[in-house]
Amino acid sequence: VNDPAGVSIDSLCRPTSSPQATAAGCTGEASAGVCKACSGSGFFLFMGGCYSTKSNSGSKICTAAEGGKCTACKTDGSYIFQTTATTVMLGNECILCSDTTNRDGYKGVANCQMCTAPSATGAATCSACQDGYYKDTNGTCAQCNTNSCLTCETSATQCTSCPKGKYLKDGNTCVEEGECTTNQYYLDKVNRKCLACSTIAGCTQCTLDQVTGKPKCTTCGSEKIPRTALDGTSTCVTKGYTECQGDNNELFMKEDTTACLLCGDATTGTEANDKGKAGCKTCTKSANGAPPTCTACKEGFIFEESSKGCSACGANCATCSEATTESKCLTCKEGFFLAGSGEGRCISCETGSDSGYAGVLGCTACTTPASPGPASCSTCKIGYALQGATCVKACEDDSACGGTAGACGAIVVGDDGNMKYYCSLCGKAGEVPINGLCTSNTNGNQCSNGACQSCAANYFLYMGGCYNTQTTPGSLMCSKATTAGVCETPNANSRYFAVPGAAANQQSVLACGNPLGTTVGDSAYVGVEGCRTCEAPTAATGMASAKCTACDEGKPLTGSGYGCVTCSIAGCSACRADNMCGACGDGYRLEGDTCVRTGGNLSTGAIAGISVAAVVVVGGLVGFLCWWFVCRGKA
Repeated sequence: VNDPAGVSIDSLCRPTSSPQATAAGCTGEASAGVCKACSGSGFFLFMGGCYSTKSNSGSKICTAAEGGKCTACKTDGSYIFQTTATTVMLGNECILCSDTTNRDGYKGVANCQMCTAPSATGAATCSACQDGYYKDTNGTCAQCNTNSCLTCETSATQCTSCPKGKYLKDGNTCVEEGECTTNQYYLDKVNRKCLACSTIAGCTQCTLDQVTGKPKCTTCGSEKIPRTALDGTSTCVTKGYTECQGDNNELFMKEDTTACLLCGDATTGTEANDKGKAGCKTCTKSANGAPPTCTACKEGFIFEESSKGCSACGANCATCSEATTESKCLTCKEGFFLAGSGEGRCISCETGSDSGYAGVLGCTACTTPASPGPASCSTCKIGYALQGATCVKACEDDSACGGTAGACGAIVVGDDGNMKYYCSLCGKAGEVPINGLCTSNTNGNQCSNGACQSCAANYFLYMGGCYNTQTTPGSLMCSKATTAGVCETPNANSRYFAVPGAAANQQSVLACGNPLGTTVGDSAYVGVEGCRTCEAPTAATGMASAKCTACDEGKPLTGSGYGCVTCSIAGCSACRADNMCGACGDGYRLEGDTCVRTGGNLSTGAIAGISVAAVVVVGGLVGFLCWWFVCRGKA
């Protein structure tokens, strides 16, 4: 499908002769890249594009359309209002709350998110502003104080969320981390909030436990004492042995009833009867004048029957057969693995090394390999992605591509259809994206300023980086590249196609399901949304689409093969757009976008069969009557 320009169909740019544009009935000046009218059933014109009331984007704008215009705008979400103008230009029926263009005398409010329609000509009444703005006394949307707030309400400094590095305190103020260290507040780094100690019922003072990341209550009111469990959860409980001990037996009460102590706390109490035992996990203490009795040890300790206490295992052991000896580990703590079988040392999943066994950079959980060598990694730390049994820097980590905003723009679709993100731009000086990772070694590729401009032999250019055809992720896209650094043979999985006419300084491979595409000179090449495998388009002037051969998620192809659609209409043999039939099977006829039965609910095949049967029956009856009157008459 070759076209001089693309048009917006359901928020995506499509070739003007694509099945989507055809189904929408988009007409207008192709060179302008906009639709002037939408004659397709169920489609309507909106801001220069055609939208279907059945599509994801179109259904958020309009619920009913007729004659190419929206007759019922979707106003229940209040992001859009419907004009009440006497004369309405086609496409102006629905107006965005933020659209300040005068449309037949009606318009929205700049930076407005939700609104109500005006009762007469003029601007809508804004009820809620977009993020980063608040509604002022004039009904307009004013910008929040960007130095103080990320989002706000009622005023520029009445914050509802904070910029990076700051925390929301008391529900309206953004503060630095250092301003949230008084004993009445603690940091919630996950939700970026500075919270009052009173979020723990009955707590009046607290600190943040840096190990567990949870608030630890230090003072309670109303004749209660703080209880902080082994997992870091703090509560205020009534003074008493049973209340301190709790259901898990991890704590005991001091004899002066001022605190609940962990069974393993051997330092806080000054009296012998108030001292726990190091390494102890659970214990009992039922009366005054008696020390706590240890009943089980924490991970990394072994119970000594003789002393009724806990002795430390060797380094990094979870369980062991002998105290203090590193080579007597039976199992390992999280993040470590056993160097060998049976008993042995526990070494780090990331940095360990012993007896031929070694950790894997970025690995946080692993198992012992079948033979000496790198650990078999199962989980990588944040910022790394698991590839086989190893870890590689991933774009989820701000530092993966040097901390550059928008740097993770290279998307690679694997054989399984899952997408992974790789570096398209490197922020650290001297580093460039090679095989999706930032490195200072260009491997002969032509790269500068954090990106690549052309690639060496056996490499190809893809979304700002050079990829080798022999290693992952490059091999997932291309199996052979020219000596000039251009992909000439895409991967045999057919999820990618080679871009016709691409030069060494242009992207030469594209995913079949990429509807945004790439350009080569004056030509643009696009994939098909939802497409799994495809055939490459031919060289063209203008826009050309790949021809899809199979769709993802079990969706059928359109009859032309240039679209993947949802087609659940009974009797339909091929849809031309989502749930819009273009051809019906036997026994059905096309009426609008759907199929209806023909021949009294009998299919054409069934009718033909009945007709043949009738001929046979009639023929048999005639033959019988001839025999009866002729042959019997001679008898």
